[in-house]
Amino acid sequence: MLDSFRSSVLSVCLLSTAVSVCLMICPDNALKKQVKFLLSLLFVISLAMPFRDFRIPSAPGVSQQEQADRTVLHLTEQTVRETLETLLAEKQIFCREIQVNLHIDSAGCISITDIRVCCDQPQEAEQLLHEVLGEGVAVDVSQNLE
Repeated sequence: MLDSFRSSVLSVCLLSTAVSVCLMICPDNALKKQVKFLLSLLFVISLAMPFRDFRIPSAPGVSQQEQADRTVLHLTEQTVRETLETLLAEKQIFCREIQVNLHIDSAGCISITDIRVCCDQPQEAEQLLHEVLGEGVAVDVSQNLE
């Protein structure tokens, strides 16, 4: 592993030196932009090559696609939850809990299936959530018991 890292760093250094020399000897004409672009592209590809075999570790029996879908769902749910909490707080509606359920369909589209909110003003919260999310999302709002 250390040898492959060392060889990758060495090849990037050698390539960057070669790119610099090629750019210095390249004449100033119309092709200079194209040459610079191609050499830059070659340099970026050489930087990416050590990571070509990079694999995300996954749990046994779970494909990388399933794990990626779960990660995307979790991060999106968290973002939607934080956004809704901020939106409700701006209207002086304070929530104890917000649950967001999302779904990824076969085309990769993410949709909100339902929202559950426990807050101090349930009617106002439900109305605001329907305005923001539309009527196609199931919204369940209950009142804080504290």
